[in-house]
Amino acid sequence: MGTGLGQIAIRAGGVQASSQARATAIDFAESPDWGLGLKLFPVQRVILKAHYGLELDDTKKFKVAKDWTLQDHWDFTEREYLEFLFNEGRCNIKEVDHERRQLCLPIGRRSGKTFLAAGISAYETYKLLLLHNPQAYYGIPNGKEIGIVAVATGQDQAGILYRDVSSYFKQCGFFMPYTANNTGTYARFQTPADINLAGPYKDNPKTAQATIKVSFSSCIAKGLRGPGNMIIIMDEFAHFTDGSQQSSAQRVYDAITPSTATFSPKDDYNQPIGDVEGRIITISSPLGKQGHFYRLFEGGMAGHKGRLCINAPTWEVNPTIPASYFEEKYKEDPNAFMTEFGAEFSDRTKGWIDRPQDLDACIVETHRPTVQAPARLPHFIGIDVGLVNDGSAVAIGHLENRDGNRVVVLDHMEVMQAGVGKYSHSERLEFDDVVDWIYDLSRKFYLAHGVFDQHVGIPFEQALAKRGLRQLVSEHMTDTKNSEIFGNFRDMMWDRRLVLFDYPKEDGEDHCAYIKELLELQAEMKSKFVTKVFAPQVKGKHDDMSDALVRMVWLASQHLTKPKYITNAGGPNSGISPGMRQANQARKMLGARRMGTSPDRQSSRSRPGHTRGRY
Repeated sequence: MGTGLGQIAIRAGGVQASSQARATAIDFAESPDWGLGLKLFPVQRVILKAHYGLELDDTKKFKVAKDWTLQDHWDFTEREYLEFLFNEGRCNIKEVDHERRQLCLPIGRRSGKTFLAAGISAYETYKLLLLHNPQAYYGIPNGKEIGIVAVATGQDQAGILYRDVSSYFKQCGFFMPYTANNTGTYARFQTPADINLAGPYKDNPKTAQATIKVSFSSCIAKGLRGPGNMIIIMDEFAHFTDGSQQSSAQRVYDAITPSTATFSPKDDYNQPIGDVEGRIITISSPLGKQGHFYRLFEGGMAGHKGRLCINAPTWEVNPTIPASYFEEKYKEDPNAFMTEFGAEFSDRTKGWIDRPQDLDACIVETHRPTVQAPARLPHFIGIDVGLVNDGSAVAIGHLENRDGNRVVVLDHMEVMQAGVGKYSHSERLEFDDVVDWIYDLSRKFYLAHGVFDQHVGIPFEQALAKRGLRQLVSEHMTDTKNSEIFGNFRDMMWDRRLVLFDYPKEDGEDHCAYIKELLELQAEMKSKFVTKVFAPQVKGKHDDMSDALVRMVWLASQHLTKPKYITNAGGPNSGISPGMRQANQARKMLGARRMGTSPDRQSSRSRPGHTRGRY
């Protein structure tokens, strides 16, 4: 059959192509002689066969990894694998009984989504060309353009998809006689009827007609409405956004999908004699259990007869990725890993730290909070200011060499809040109260750098500057920046580069206040790259200490490569019992004249026994 189809392809003018000679999607994709010459993975073959209603093999076994560690495998035939997916609740059909022209495919990153999208685009172009005159077949005016459109998250991703499809068109001999022009964003093809009517494009580009257009664009809904599209492929559909950074997946879907409705075969009276043959394909790594991609998947699983849904993680679809790569990505962010590579539709909100043992591993039982720092030891301070309802919190720490690693050591955590303790009779904190508090801390710790959010902004920064604390500055805490800061803390936690105390604990409590707060934090994936972290929406729950801590760690992390901020190996208190540590600190502080950040508390080098600021 391959040779015959190849000969049909090479005859350019006057071709009377026949759909009776049409190859299957698998044959066309894999044939090295006249097709695309692709190497499909076993699960990719199952996806294409189920989509096009092709019989699944029930004899040859292939291995499917049980999880991302790749240590254990199942052995399935194609038919057994589809049945396995169905029993797992990851596919809406148990066996292939007919073609399903809508495909909803939530699969993991690096599963070959773009590869599949490009292959389907090329195959559908091939099918249209074999119809000789697809306009007549579908009952639309002669010369009217038929579109195959692929939509991606942005121009760059659309360009990647275009390059893949374009390479298939150029390498596959079938398309050579029909190719008209090929630009950076679209390709046009002449049908045999176009060639018969106005001649080949290569002979006279000005008068030649080319009525099949394969185009690639970004997901901007207003630019997608237009002529009829036989095939619509939406790549990374769950992550579609527009210029306002709001989810636009449904708007894109609603704008473009009606254009497939006209593509049903017609009789001589232009009456439909079959179902709509247009295809709507949504492929993406999933996001949360919300959005239009999730609704399409849920609708298919609920019984939509024209839609095929298959949900599979990367390690099932693409068996060539090593376990070491998955391990690296898992350590970066377990929650994101299970959506991006595990292809799980995550709950919108879940615990930020999903493995408490990761945080526990950073707690040193003998480590205690510090009230005054050793002489001239550079410290970093993270500040979260709240005047009403929420408290104001500070976290102070320093960098240290421990066992050959540079780590961030938390020294001090403190909160002040209206209605609590010293301020129990106040409904709100006064601005000057917070400034005075931080200034007092600066006389006990040498604060090299500090950061707080723009919520209190310039006035707070100016008030601190009047006290000589110009090294404490505001940072514009956007969702992206906050996601980066919390992500940095989690990376440091996973790498065991944090030294935390768990003291003091209230009676009956497993952890001290700030550790409890960290473990209660919730996370919501706002987009593929942004995670929002916040306190539980319950009265009495806060995130002040957590905000201050992650800001301090983020600030300290930026100075990990600067030796002047790193204490000697082991740190000033390493290996010392709590009692000895307190005595040692007291002795050092007495000798250093209780040094802090303020100049009037720092010893003068030129006049021993005096301070720099006052004599």
